[in-house]
Amino acid sequence: MPKYSIKTVASLTGVNPTTIRAWERRYQFIVPSRTESGHRLYSEQDVEKIKWVVEKQREGLTVSQAIQQLHKAPEPKPDRLYDEELKDGLMEALLTFDERQAHDLINRAFNTFSFEKVTTDIIGPLLMDIGTRWENGTITIAHEHFATAFLRSRLSTLSLQMPMNPFLPRIVCVCAPDEMHEIGLLFVTLFLRQHGYDVIFLGSGIPKEDLGTALHDIDAKCLVFSCTLTEHLNGLEEAMAYVRAEHADLVIGVGGYAVSQHADRFGSSFLGNSPEAWTEWLSTI
Repeated sequence: MPKYSIKTVASLTGVNPTTIRAWERRYQFIVPSRTESGHRLYSEQDVEKIKWVVEKQREGLTVSQAIQQLHKAPEPKPDRLYDEELKDGLMEALLTFDERQAHDLINRAFNTFSFEKVTTDIIGPLLMDIGTRWENGTITIAHEHFATAFLRSRLSTLSLQMPMNPFLPRIVCVCAPDEMHEIGLLFVTLFLRQHGYDVIFLGSGIPKEDLGTALHDIDAKCLVFSCTLTEHLNGLEEAMAYVRAEHADLVIGVGGYAVSQHADRFGSSFLGNSPEAWTEWLSTI
């Protein structure tokens, strides 16, 4: 289904809008849909075709030669097995602290698929898998921290290129006091940015007093806390009460493994355990 503007396609492929329009007219290998106002809309397959041509250019082919090959080749479609291969390879690289290999694999993923597909089908499941392994004790906190730092550094710049909907509220994402595990919070932040929200990611290590002060400088509608460890739930409740006392109009949501195990303590503030539940909760703000 066509959903990407030409500006977004340019960000995803590295090809400027003027060149994209020129390729459409001259080679007709992509045919965008049009909105009622005449603006172009591109599909995920269009994005993959452009990336394929760009990759062939890097190999030394001209645009016309690349497009000739494209017409002869099967339509470039997402390959589920290739998704799994990239995800498994990236997981192995992160768990063996092989940063160079991790960069190579994530570059390959972004050169092959759209940003949305990489985050939804590769990085999202990877983050969830890492979080589960840490909770089960099969990996150490060092593995979790390394993976989180790597993925956050790669995604922060890319996610800022996603189109932001100015009509959606700004959301601040932060870990509960004393909570150091950012995997779940990073995944929620990525989900929000994919859906057009303006997100301020504060991460871990923020005392409630400093958070309350920072919120005076951030024009936010909503604050989302993440809490993984049960022993931090009391601190989370204290922080929620502290923030509410200073920012009565701020909507507060909470999520994370520990919160999900004690959801009754948080009532309507509980985000839920799935992207579908998050979407439903967000509709209330």
